[in-house]
Amino acid sequence: MSVTIYEIAERAGVSSSTVARILRGDVRESHARSAATARRVRALASEMGYRANLRARAFSRGRTHSIGLLYTDDAWIFEGVNQHVVNSLVRSLQSEGYHLVFCPIDDGNAWEEIVLGGQIDGGVVFQSLPPKVALAVQERRLPLVLLGDNSDPSLPQVVVDDFAGAYAATKHLIGLGHRRVMLFVHETVKPHCSITERQSGYRAALAEAGLAPCEAMLVSEGEATDAIVRGPERPTGVICYSDLESTLLMHALWQFGISVPSEVSIVGFNDVFSTRFMTPPLTTVGFDAAKIGALGAQLVLQGIETSDRAQAPELLTVKPKLIVRGSTGPAASRDG
Repeated sequence: MSVTIYEIAERAGVSSSTVARILRGDVRESHARSAATARRVRALASEMGYRANLRARAFSRGRTHSIGLLYTDDAWIFEGVNQHVVNSLVRSLQSEGYHLVFCPIDDGNAWEEIVLGGQIDGGVVFQSLPPKVALAVQERRLPLVLLGDNSDPSLPQVVVDDFAGAYAATKHLIGLGHRRVMLFVHETVKPHCSITERQSGYRAALAEAGLAPCEAMLVSEGEATDAIVRGPERPTGVICYSDLESTLLMHALWQFGISVPSEVSIVGFNDVFSTRFMTPPLTTVGFDAAKIGALGAQLVLQGIETSDRAQAPELLTVKPKLIVRGSTGPAASRDG
C-alpha cells in the first residue's frame, strides 16, 4: 500500500498541509527551523517509500509539467543537427521541472488525446502543423514555439541567421580570389525557409562584389559535379546547403581526380562533428544548436506563465559562425 502524506505528517509531528507544501517545493527554507523541518519531512518521505501522485498534483495545479514535441516527420528531429536541439530542449525543460512528450502527428487521431486531452502544458514544433492540428492548438490556447523555422509569424520562434551564414561563407571565398562561386542544394532537401535565406545571403555577397550567381538548386551531386567538371563557367568555389552536400560533392570530385581545395574550394553548413575529420577537414558554417533548444524551452515556459496571449510573438535569433578549415584556399585558374 502506498504511503500517504498523512502518515508522514504523523511521524514528523507536523500537519498534512505542511508535508504537502514541503514535498511539492512550496515551502520557504530561509529560516533554520523551516529548513530543518523540510529536511526531516523529506528524509521520512524517502525512508517510508513515498511516491508523489503526479496525476493528482497536475489536476490540482492545472499543470502537467509536460511539453509536447509535435512533428509530422521524424527526420526533422532525429537526423542532423536537430537531434542536438532536442537533447538541449530536454535538458533545459528538466532543469525547470518539466519533461518532453513526443507527439507524432499522423493520419490517425492519437495526437488529439495528448494535445486536446490536457496532457501537455505547451508545445514545440520544427515545422508548420497541418491546418486541423494548428486550429486545435489555437482553440485550446496552447502555448506553442517554432524552432529553426520562420514559416508561421503568429508563433514565437527561434531561428538561425541563415542569411548571415551564407553571406559570410560567400565573402570568405570571394576574399580568397574566387570569382565563380556555386550554391549547391541537393534534390533531397525538404522545403524550408533556410533554403531561401541562404540563397539570399549568397546572392547579396556576390552582388556586392559585382559577381553573377551560379546556382545548382535541388539537383543531384552528379549534376553539380558535372557543372564543376565540364560546365561552360566552371566554378572554383562551392557553397553547399549542408555538410551532407559537401561530403557527397567531395567524394564525387575525388572520383574525377579533382583536388580540394587546390582546384575547387568547398564550404559546408551545420558543422557536423565528422566534418572536421574529413580529408581535407571541411570549412563550414556552424551554429550553437544547443542554444536553439535552450531558447525554445525558455519561450514555451514563458508562454505558459504569461496570461497575456495578445502580445506580439517573440523572435530569437542564433548567430552562425564561419569555421575555416582545410577545404578552402586561394582560387586557381580552371580555364581550358
